[in-house]
Formats: sequence, structure tokens, C-alpha cells
Amino acid sequence: MKFFNTIESLATSASLRTGDIDHFIKEILSKSADSIGCERVNAWIFDEKDLVLNNLLAFDKVKNEFSKESTLHSKDLPNYFKFLKKNEIIVADDARSEPMNEELVESYLKPNDIFSMIDVPVRSEGNMIGVICFEFTRNFHNWTKEEENFTQSIAQLLSLCLESDAKKKYRESLEDLVNQKDILLKEINHRVKNNISIIHSLINMQQRKVTNTDDSILFEDLKNKVFSMAAVQEQLHNGKNIDRIEVREYLIELIRNLKNSFDPEDQVKIKLDIESINLDITKAIPLGLISNEVITNSFKYALMKIESPMLFVQCKNNDKGIQVLFKDNGPGKGNNPGYGLGMEIIESLTDQLDGSFKQYDDNGLISELLFS
Repeated sequence: MKFFNTIESLATSASLRTGDIDHFIKEILSKSADSIGCERVNAWIFDEKDLVLNNLLAFDKVKNEFSKESTLHSKDLPNYFKFLKKNEIIVADDARSEPMNEELVESYLKPNDIFSMIDVPVRSEGNMIGVICFEFTRNFHNWTKEEENFTQSIAQLLSLCLESDAKKKYRESLEDLVNQKDILLKEINHRVKNNISIIHSLINMQQRKVTNTDDSILFEDLKNKVFSMAAVQEQLHNGKNIDRIEVREYLIELIRNLKNSFDPEDQVKIKLDIESINLDITKAIPLGLISNEVITNSFKYALMKIESPMLFVQCKNNDKGIQVLFKDNGPGKGNNPGYGLGMEIIESLTDQLDGSFKQYDDNGLISELLFS
């Protein structure tokens, strides 16, 4: 009954639940020593090549203290290691007379006054990873079958503890790697953002030097294209996601920049119907450049030339995929050859999205982009 109570106590230990391996090993050694009545219990773990036994911890019941034993090497104890690797429990009522312990007599048994001992394999996923030893130091002891079963249960609990600790360390290692990756990507995004800002500043400097209006317009178009990419990097830098952006926030910022560029007097009325959609960066940049091209053409060739100009932008995620609609109330595609400009860029970017793009007249020009 006392063995059952000990196993139950250890199996429900708070240290096992919380992963406090150091405290749980102390519980295993001390409580199993009390239950059996032996003076010493210690646990050993093989190295990766099974050539060394490292002592996890040793408990001396007489002194009521924990300590670390010296490391055992297979080159010094070849026969003992050979017996251990048979993966069987070693029961020794008279430890010093057992052939398997011959190499331990002078180096380990006599110095520690050990008369009787049991060595129980500690297994993990079918492999022997170590051994736990129960030792009597004051007199000989005849091991019972019940005691053998108890020591094997203790070895299983120790194995469970070690496996839990290994999984915890592996999980922490993966979390560290993920954190390092996140930090690295954020740093990369930050540097890209700074580099784009430098490019934007250089374009501004060059634009101020030109006197030709057409050249100035070309520089303005170039700045807006750069801004569409910079806005992606801004979201990546400031957001929680390192590889996705929020489409609604991105398109609103893009439209605001274009309106400030082409409509400083705030003549164009903007209507938006944009859902909150998280989009991968590889799709966000082509979407931004397409949106920039379409909206720029609307401002340049339609909205700034009519009364009561209006631009409507819609973005929905439906069963067809992500559908983006741009509509202005200008003269329409057929009445303005300017709408053909930039189509080569749009078609190339649409191919990157594996999507489709079309334009048609309906009380103005409608441009429709669909991708998944």
C-alpha cells in the first residue's frame, strides 16, 4: 500500500505538472528511498553516444542531502556498460559478488559502503536513456518482486519527467527561433522602409530641379509608385504581422496620398467600401501598384477635368476571391485615349497575382481586379 501511495503522490506532483524537473527528481529520489527503506537512490543519464553516464542527482537518506556523483565512463567499466545496454533490470542482493558489478567494487561499491542494489533502466520512446539505482549501505537486502515492480514504476515516472523536460526545452528552442526570425524580418522591413524613404527624397530633390511640366508629372507619378510600396513596408514595420498587411488601411492610405497629390483643393468626392482583409505581402505590393496606376489615371484623365468628380473604390472578399472595383464618373474609356496608359504595367502585375483585370464603361470608367 505504501508503494501505491508513493506512486500516486509522485504522479500528481505539482512539480511534474509545472515542469520543475529539478524539484521533481528530488521528490522521486527521496520518496522512493523512504518507501523502500534504502539509504541511497541516484539517477544517471547516458550521453548521446551511450559512452558516458552522467549523474543527474544522488540522494543520501542517512545524511538527508542531495549531491552529484562522479561521471562513469564506458572505457573504465566496459562490462558494466555491456550489462546495462541489455536493457534489463539488474537485481543484486549481494552487490559485490555479482559478476556484472566486478568493475564497480573498488571504485564505487566499497567507497560508498554498498551491500545490495537494484539498477533499473530508464527508457524513453523504447530506448534506454539512463538508469536509476536503489542502494542499501548498512546491510544486505533481499529484494522482493513487489520492490522490483515499484522501482520500475519509479523509473517510468523519471522517464516521463525527462521527456516532458525535453519537450519543454524543444518548444522553448522553437519559440526562440521564431522570435529571432520575427526580429530579423522586422529589422529587414525597417531597413527597406528607410531605403524607400531615401529613394522618395531623392526623387523629390530631382523633381525640384526640373522646369518642364511634363517632366515634373513623370516624377510625381514615380513618387506615387514608390509610395505604394513604402506604405506596405510602413504597415509591416508598425504592425504585429511580419508578412501580411491589412488591405483596408493600406488602400485608404494610398488613396489619401494620391488625392493630396492630384487634388490639393479637395474637389473630388471619394466613396469607399473596403472590407478588412489580411493580405500576404507578395500580393499586397502588386495590388498597391495596380491601384496606384488605376487611380492615378482616373485623376489625370477624368476627375480633374469634369464637374462634381467622384471616385468609388470597393474591395470585397467573396466566393470568387478578392474583388477590387474602381469607378469614376469621367467620360469613359472610349472617349479618352489616356486610359490606355499604364496597361502594360497593370497586366504584368495582374499576372503576378494570377488574377484578371478588365475595364468597361458604365456612366464613367469601371476597372475591376479579381484574384485569390
